[in-house]
Amino acid sequence: MAEILYYNPIDMEKYDRFKKIANENGIKIIEVGKDHLDYTIGHLLGFEGYDSEKLEVSDDEILDFDFILFNGFGNEELFNLIDNLRENQANVQHKAGITENNVKWTLRQLLKENDKEAKTMGLIHKINQLIEKAEKLKDKYGEDEKIKNLIDEIADYFNDSSIFDIEVAKKYYLSLLDETLRVENENM
Repeated sequence: MAEILYYNPIDMEKYDRFKKIANENGIKIIEVGKDHLDYTIGHLLGFEGYDSEKLEVSDDEILDFDFILFNGFGNEELFNLIDNLRENQANVQHKAGITENNVKWTLRQLLKENDKEAKTMGLIHKINQLIEKAEKLKDKYGEDEKIKNLIDEIADYFNDSSIFDIEVAKKYYLSLLDETLRVENENM
């Protein structure tokens, strides 16, 4: 049976729509909260062989967002569900599917990793938008050497994922933002 582990529903109206869609599709929801952060995913999903022992973790990071973990879904079923959730304004930004690795993690570990990935993907999306904007500026005003060199440097940086650091990526984003604004201001 397909099931969803749902952590920390924040918008209760959205959560009600989410539960209705899950119920209509025969999907079980396992509700967990902040008091479950230090249990393994395997335990929270009721898998055999996962200890019910709560791991003591001293971590004061605030994990105040909602999150869903999909378990037991086929690809088509999962994509149809995600589309349905979006269409009904019941989608959850932070989400993951169960894996051989994350089943062994605590909920806290999974949430932190997922949040880091979400922030990284959001930043990459913003950088890509700025690169598109820079291309439009190039078409309109001609090529700017600083922007061209910066985009080349960004491309080289992102070609080697082993050196990725979100703080470095943020600096690239801010530099590209500054340069695109400079070109816009120079051509007003």
